[in-house]
Amino acid sequence: MKALLEIKKLETGFELSRKKSLSLHKALDFELIEGQFVSLLGPNGAGKSTFLRTLLGFQNALSGEVLYDGISSHDMEVKELAKKVAVVLTDKIDESFLTVNEIVSTGRYPYTGFSGRLTDEDRILINDALNLVGMLPFSERSFQQLSDGEKQKVLIARALAQQTPLIFLDEPVAFIDAPGKVEIMELLKHLSHTHQKGILAATHDLEAAIRFSDQLWLLGKDGKVAKGNPWELLSKGIMSSFFDKGDVILNTEKLRFEKIQITNNLTDETTI
Repeated sequence: MKALLEIKKLETGFELSRKKSLSLHKALDFELIEGQFVSLLGPNGAGKSTFLRTLLGFQNALSGEVLYDGISSHDMEVKELAKKVAVVLTDKIDESFLTVNEIVSTGRYPYTGFSGRLTDEDRILINDALNLVGMLPFSERSFQQLSDGEKQKVLIARALAQQTPLIFLDEPVAFIDAPGKVEIMELLKHLSHTHQKGILAATHDLEAAIRFSDQLWLLGKDGKVAKGNPWELLSKGIMSSFFDKGDVILNTEKLRFEKIQITNNLTDETTI
């Protein structure tokens, strides 16, 4: 399978001054191939957002290299990068007067330029993207009238309209109810497997990530890193080593966190 994204000896962090930097993770080596759905997991403050910003060039790497389709991100202009990777962020967008169709049409900007003039081919791609996520019947509806789950589908459609081999998402199921989370994660898995997209989703939803992802990339504090098949990471105790905190532990069978209370030499488990 073709490698869409290669991360080689990457060091993420912050440059504090010319001679001083704060390193979060060193020597990161990851590969995202076509048709693969990867979830990026880690406790709060581990550096997931910094990692994503570094991949996208929003933040400089301290060292190492990021390759898109074999080309270094350092050698790519913004418009060229926008044809390699589409991004779905949690940032609020100015949605007051925009329809669903107008939101998705912005995914064509790397090809139309600032004029935003759409061709017949652009309109076909926009409709196809909306159809793939099941939102074509909502195309003329106001974006602000949609539910959180429906809005997320529209933003995924915008990424699809961008026609990139890679899609990055930041917290794709945040603020969405349980049935909606399953629907979104199933959609992402379907898009990766059926349409050969390489999808990387940073998420706090550990259960959904384990259930639907092909691979997990784990970023921990103190530079800790792991990657692999979700169920193998779970069965080997690697997941627990990243997320257990004091008396709050990951129940690997129920896929939920529980607080362990010890009373009179008896251990009680309280679900969180």
